[in-house]
Amino acid sequence: MSKLESNIRQRIIINCLRKKPFSFEELDDVLTRRSDLDERKYNCSERTFQREKNEILSNYNIEIKFNKQTGKYEIVSEDWDEHSERLMESYDMINALNTGKSLSQHLYLEKRKPLGLEHIHGILHAIKNQRLLSFNYKKYWYDVKNDLIRVVEPLALKESRYRWYLIARDTTNQTIKTYGLDRITNLEISKRKFDPLNNYDIETDFKNCFGIINNEGTQPQKVILSLTPQQGKYVKSLPLHSSQKEILSSNEEYRIELFIKPTYDFEMEILSLGANVKIIEPKSLKESIKAKLKEALEQY
Repeated sequence: MSKLESNIRQRIIINCLRKKPFSFEELDDVLTRRSDLDERKYNCSERTFQREKNEILSNYNIEIKFNKQTGKYEIVSEDWDEHSERLMESYDMINALNTGKSLSQHLYLEKRKPLGLEHIHGILHAIKNQRLLSFNYKKYWYDVKNDLIRVVEPLALKESRYRWYLIARDTTNQTIKTYGLDRITNLEISKRKFDPLNNYDIETDFKNCFGIINNEGTQPQKVILSLTPQQGKYVKSLPLHSSQKEILSSNEEYRIELFIKPTYDFEMEILSLGANVKIIEPKSLKESIKAKLKEALEQY
């Protein structure tokens, strides 16, 4: 039994029991049908199922017990968190990418360059053991040939807009910077150790940021945006920021309030919404967006 098949089996079991209680025979029937669809082996013995129950409790904090009165298994407690949810999403994606040959032609992937995820395990090892990292780093506003060599103290990994970034302290000037994993090459973990920043908290540092641009000298402020009702549905389902609050919802307008640093990446997000958004306040952000729209128009 492969680890992948075990992970997917656990995901199938959880999805079933979240809907309603299942007997082992009913679960085995679902697993058999999925095995045929994916061209893998998910169905298992009752002994293996008991082991998977324990794995589910350990991995996801979801407790499954057998109800003697109904003769079925059910979820009795679920200590859910964001980490568990993302872990489940990852297994769903792995499952989709590993569908059988008969279905692979119906799965269309976006053509893009690798995200640098091959560096994650090495970086996490360096963070855990306080080891210096060195790597070549390519900044987009430099010539392609001029890869910059960095030596840093790794602090954390952060996801933003479907990309991953290393948060680290640059040893040359002791400033905290972000590095896109997709632009890192020749990563090396040094034997040299560094003293940890005990007072550094990535959640606090980026609490009022839209993405990975911090701008430590910039203060967060109240931002009010007016969106079309149609665009509002998207923003409601996928908030722009954790501070987002709905302050108006009607057939004519959807209005939200954010408490955020109006950094460059936030402005790029506003511009991407085009005519579907209007800035109500602050005035400084409104003027900055107007200037950028004017520059864009001058290109034509």
